[in-house]
Amino acid sequence: MPLLLQTFNKFCSKLDNRHPNRHGSKLASFSLSRLHAFEDDVSACLNHLLLSTSASKPLSFHYLLQLLQGLLPTIHQSFAKLVVDLEYPVGRWRADLVDGYLNYSLNLLDLLNSISFSLTQLGNSRVSLSYALSLIQSSPAMAVSRLKPIALKRYSEGLEIRGNVKDLKKGCSGEERAIEKALATMEGIGYWICGIVLSGCEGDATAYLEMRRLASGVTVPAFKALDSVISAVVAGKGSVPEEVEEVNVAVEMIIGGSGEAVEEMRKRMGRLEKTVEGMGKEVDGRFSEVLDGRTRMLDVFRHS
Repeated sequence: MPLLLQTFNKFCSKLDNRHPNRHGSKLASFSLSRLHAFEDDVSACLNHLLLSTSASKPLSFHYLLQLLQGLLPTIHQSFAKLVVDLEYPVGRWRADLVDGYLNYSLNLLDLLNSISFSLTQLGNSRVSLSYALSLIQSSPAMAVSRLKPIALKRYSEGLEIRGNVKDLKKGCSGEERAIEKALATMEGIGYWICGIVLSGCEGDATAYLEMRRLASGVTVPAFKALDSVISAVVAGKGSVPEEVEEVNVAVEMIIGGSGEAVEEMRKRMGRLEKTVEGMGKEVDGRFSEVLDGRTRMLDVFRHS
C-alpha cells in the first residue's frame, strides 16, 4: 500500500490523542524544518528529471511515463511523510485543509480520467492503422486508401478544476502552515504533471498551459527550472509525442510509394502500442491510489 494511504489510515486512528512536547518557537522551527525536508525531496526528483529533459528533444510517451511513474508518486509520498513527521493526522486538520485535499484528489481523478479516455482514442487509431497495414500484401490499393496519419484530438475542453488551496487564516498552528504550504506545492505540481501528459495524449498544448497557470504558486526553484524547459519544448516542438510523429512519417512514406517503409512502420507501431499500454496501466494505477486515499480520508470523518 502506498505511503500516502498508510498515513491517512494509520495516523488518523493512532495519533489523534497524542500531543507533541514541542512548544512555541521550537514547534514552529520543527514544522519549518519538516517543510524544507519535503521540498528537498521534491527538488531531488525534479532535478533528476531535469537531467533527462532537453529543449531540443520533442515530448515522448516514454518521458510522460516518467512523470507518472516517478514524479507524481514522489510528491504524494513526500507529503505523506511530512504529515507523519509532524504527527498531525488528518483527523486534526482544519476544514479548509481537508477541503483543499479533497478538491485536489477529485480534480486529479478527473484529469486522470481524461488522460485515460485520450489514450483509448489513440488506441483505436492505432488499431485502424494496424488493420490497414495487414492489407498491404493482399490488397495494396485498399491498404493505402485506409492508411491515415494519427490525428490526435482535444477531448478535455470544458474540464473544470475546483478551487486551489487557499492561504490559511491567522491563528493556525505551525503544523497547519507547513501542511498548507506542502499541499499547495503537491497540488500545483500534480496538476502540472497531468496537464503535460494530457497535452501529449491530445496533441494540443492547451491542457498544459491551463495547468501551468494553476501551478504558478509553486515556489520550489527546481520546478521553475524544469517547467521552463518543458515550456520551450512545447513552444518549439509542439505537444505531439515523438512516437506518434514517427508512425505518421512512416504512413506518409508508404502512401508515397516506399515499400521499404512497411517493415519500419510495423516496428514503430509496435513501439507505440507497448508505450501506450504502459501509459494506460500507469494511469489506472494512479487513479486507483488517489481514489483509495480519498475514500480513506472521507471514512475518517464519517467515523469521527
